[in-house]
Amino acid sequence: MRTVSWGFRFRAREWLDRSWIVVPALYIVAALALGRLIPSLESGDVGPFGLSLDRDSARSILEAVAGGMIAFTGLVVSVAVVVVQFGASQYTPRLVLRFRRDTVVKNALGIFIAPALYALVSLVDVGDGDVPNLTVAVAVLLLVSAVFAFFALVARLLDLLRPRRLYDQLREGCEQAIDQVYPRPFDDTAGDPATALPSAGDPISFHGRSGVLSALDRAALVEIATAAGTTIEVLLPVGSYVHHGCPLFRLRGEASAEPPHKALERAAIVAEERTLTQDPAFAIRAIVDIAIRALSPAVNDPTTAVQGLDVLEAILQLLARRDLGASLIADPDGMPRVLYPAPDWPDLVDLALTEIRFYGANSHQVTRRMRALLAELFAAVPPARRPVIEAQVALLDAAVIRAHPDPGERALALTADHMGLGGHAPS
Repeated sequence: MRTVSWGFRFRAREWLDRSWIVVPALYIVAALALGRLIPSLESGDVGPFGLSLDRDSARSILEAVAGGMIAFTGLVVSVAVVVVQFGASQYTPRLVLRFRRDTVVKNALGIFIAPALYALVSLVDVGDGDVPNLTVAVAVLLLVSAVFAFFALVARLLDLLRPRRLYDQLREGCEQAIDQVYPRPFDDTAGDPATALPSAGDPISFHGRSGVLSALDRAALVEIATAAGTTIEVLLPVGSYVHHGCPLFRLRGEASAEPPHKALERAAIVAEERTLTQDPAFAIRAIVDIAIRALSPAVNDPTTAVQGLDVLEAILQLLARRDLGASLIADPDGMPRVLYPAPDWPDLVDLALTEIRFYGANSHQVTRRMRALLAELFAAVPPARRPVIEAQVALLDAAVIRAHPDPGERALALTADHMGLGGHAPS
């Protein structure tokens, strides 16, 4: 069934993305297989690249590779954990998952442990037969690969700690989530989709494992609603915390058959934390968290907050052209089957700007960049959405007036500047 396969694929993909077992395990299996295969291919006294060793030297090299790489892997894992801890404290704990999902980190860990396992298994076959020149040559190649993997891992960890890189990753994930949640262009004539539906019945409580509603198997919900001859309304947006007994669904109109509650609960994918798949607000939340932590007195890095505003402007520009808020999903015959809530334009603008404005009112960089953001957003958004921008401008002005009693400082802070400081006001 297509609906079941989507939910299964989502859960499987999430597990694979978060797991640090699968990718290293593949390297372990390959190393064990090579450790048994390569010694069986030995022939003659000269190996690849003219390598010619005696048996004791070959054994010493393999032992050194095995012992050294095991210790080296432990050291690298310790360093990676320290980097993750630093990133979580410097930016936001919500970014720990980005390290867990990174494929370079997973492959590097597998490459580090592979030479040690290969050498250990190969030592079993270093006996009275041919001198293991080929075996040693392969061990050296694996060791060289581990060195290059170490360089790649260090570069990756440093790259993942750059604010601009983090912001870009979140922006890309947010844009994909926007396409999922808000696929339709803005239409100021469209009303609330719930008004076109029949009256709602009693809520259906959730009785599964408590956690965060990380996604909805919307195709499964459409099939369930079609089979029951009704419309299913989801009461909580993706990203909300749901617990045992929490009202999560209700039916709109009379149903020809009672939808199975277990099937409804399976369609609500509950996890330990939010994901970007159907939750663009989570990406905005993470960007704002990085920005306001940079504005804390302990860090005092307004430039990082300005970089966050750069990305938030791009996201808000994209959202301004989409039909936001609650959405309806229809079946192939055009009948409305699923109504799900999602943040509207005022909600998303407040989420993106309120806390940065509050914590950054004392920073000229932040207020000037935010004023430029609002000016460009006002010029780009449809007229129906401009009152929200006007309200944000008024709030920014009030915050600057409170933070800067000196008229000269206030005038400087109220000037729009796309670069924060050192740029020009948008024309």
